[in-house]
Amino acid sequence: MKNAWIVSFIRIPLLISVLLVLFVLFKLFGLELPFPFLPDLSTIYFTVVNVLCYFFLKRVLNKEGRSFNELIGFRRELLGKDILFGFLWLFVLYIPFVIAVIATMFLLYGVDFVDHFQTVFAGDIEGAAFSRPRWLMWSAAVVSLIFPFLNAPIEELMYRGYAQTVFRKYYSKLWVAILIPSTGFALQHIMLAASVQGAFIYAVAFFVWGAGSGFIYYKQKRLFPLIVCHFIVNIAFSVFPIIFLVFNIY
Repeated sequence: MKNAWIVSFIRIPLLISVLLVLFVLFKLFGLELPFPFLPDLSTIYFTVVNVLCYFFLKRVLNKEGRSFNELIGFRRELLGKDILFGFLWLFVLYIPFVIAVIATMFLLYGVDFVDHFQTVFAGDIEGAAFSRPRWLMWSAAVVSLIFPFLNAPIEELMYRGYAQTVFRKYYSKLWVAILIPSTGFALQHIMLAASVQGAFIYAVAFFVWGAGSGFIYYKQKRLFPLIVCHFIVNIAFSVFPIIFLVFNIY
C-alpha cells in the first residue's frame, strides 16, 4: 500500500526538482526563461524523470518478486488487436477529455472562453520577452524522439499497472482504486501548462483521461492497449519541438 501511494505521486516532486535544476543551469548559461512554464521543453525534464521512475519501479517490483512483463501483459499473438484497441481507446478517451477542457474553460471565462485559448495554452506571448537558443530547441527535438518510448509505458505501468492494481486489492470500492492514481496522473500534467489557468484546466482534463484509462484497464484487464494509446498521444505531442525548429518558432 505504501509503495502504491509513492508510485502515484512521486513523479510530481521529481518533475519539480528536475525542472529547478534545469532552470538553474539555464541561468548559468545566461538564459532568461519563464519558470515554471516551459511546455515546449517539457520532453527534456519528463524524460529525465521517466528514467528515474523506471529504476524506482523496477526496484519496487524486484522486491515484490514481480516484473514489467507481468504488468504490461504483452502477447505477440494479440499485437494487431492491441494496436486497434489503442486507437479505439484514443477515440473513447479524447471525447471526455475535450469536453472537460471546454467545460472548465467555460467555468473560468464564461461564454467568451474561446477568446482565451491563446492565453491559457500558449501563455503570455507578448509579455514573455525571451528566446530559445537553437541548440536548446535541437536538444528538445532530439529528446522528443525517444520521449514516447519511455513516457507511455512508464506512466501506464506506474498509475494503472501498479498503483491501481494494488489499491484495488486493499479497497472494496473500485472508484477509490481509480481515483488515487488518477489524481497523481492529473497533477503531474500541470507541468505541461503555459499558464496558471492552463495548469488548472490540464489538471481537470487529465484527471478525466486518467479515470477513463483506469476504468478501461479494470474492464479489459490488459495494460498494453493503453500503452499503445498513450504512445500515439505522446508521438503527436513530441512533434511540436521539431515543428518549432522547422519554422523557427523559439
